[in-house]
Amino acid sequence: METVLLCALAVGGATAIGAFFGFAFRTQAQKHCAGIISFAAGVMLTAAFSGLIIPAFEGGLYEILMAIIGMFCGGLCIHLTERLIPISYCGKGTRSALLLAIAMAIHNFPEGIAAGLSFGTDNTSDAIAVSLGIALHNLPEGMITVFPMLSAGMKPHKAFLLTLSGGAAEVLGTLLGYFASELAAPVLPFTLTFAGGTMLFVVIDELIPDTEVYDRWRAAFLTILGAVTMSTLTALLAR
Repeated sequence: METVLLCALAVGGATAIGAFFGFAFRTQAQKHCAGIISFAAGVMLTAAFSGLIIPAFEGGLYEILMAIIGMFCGGLCIHLTERLIPISYCGKGTRSALLLAIAMAIHNFPEGIAAGLSFGTDNTSDAIAVSLGIALHNLPEGMITVFPMLSAGMKPHKAFLLTLSGGAAEVLGTLLGYFASELAAPVLPFTLTFAGGTMLFVVIDELIPDTEVYDRWRAAFLTILGAVTMSTLTALLAR
């Protein structure tokens, strides 16, 4: 349980750390927004497959069927969330700072659940890798979220506190996902790929489109770098 709590705090705290760097390096972070997101996309893709999707398919026909259904349900969950309040990571649009903070909290909640559900495999190294992947994704997310708030004239300390709301939602989601994994052991393949599906949808629907302003070859290599980084960390954690 201590490991779960630490991972929950790391996943949520990464948003706060990202927001801090967003304040400190505002101009540079905005300039390299697409590059940061490309790296995060590679991290999340690798974490989703190695820690959630591949383990879920290691079973019989019933487990495989449950895993397939779980992936689509996970993607559908994020899609419905986006339909409720759409998000753009590079701060496009003119929505109010308060609405942006609410949107981020709603958006981050299922990502936290994904981190918590990963502990259902009893493979702590994989679960830590998934949580780490989400946390690395949250660093640029927290960094980028503060820009529209500051542009709207909000005081820095208020913008920082509003950004923290997204991290708090992720901590809550992680704990909820962990306890759900304890109760949902009979449908573990479904819960694992549900979490993996949420991560895949975020990458494909949100992160990759936001890299279009960047040179494609740079975005591609940064995505590969993110995948290599996550693969290396996963291998080291497994030792």
